[in-house]
Amino acid sequence: MSTPLLLISMAEHLAGFELADPVMVTVRPSEMGPMGTVQLSGRSLPALASELLAWADTLDNVTATAWRPVAPDDDQLFLEVRGRLTDDTPVKVFGGLLDGPRLPLLAGGERGELSWSLLRTWALLAEGVVA
Repeated sequence: MSTPLLLISMAEHLAGFELADPVMVTVRPSEMGPMGTVQLSGRSLPALASELLAWADTLDNVTATAWRPVAPDDDQLFLEVRGRLTDDTPVKVFGGLLDGPRLPLLAGGERGELSWSLLRTWALLAEGVVA
């Protein structure tokens, strides 16, 4: 898929669903296969979780992961969902938090599967539903 077609695919997806405005959108039409990447703001844990869940509802074959960079900045936490647009274009949607929550068994430099129930719990914090 060419760069213009990837850009059109990403633009149509963003326009076709009620999604928060991303900080950045990039496309990669490489020999390894095309891919879109969307970076979200990471204003807060509840906002990021809500935005990732909204994206997950618009994608096929979705997975969610969390990862921490290697020390010395292991207070940072990145959350991401990966899936496919309706035209089968792979996409990664992510955001980072400067002071993310502690996740068991996720040390600096490690990546782990993120459960949908945990993402939903974090999203509910924005609505004041979870104490």
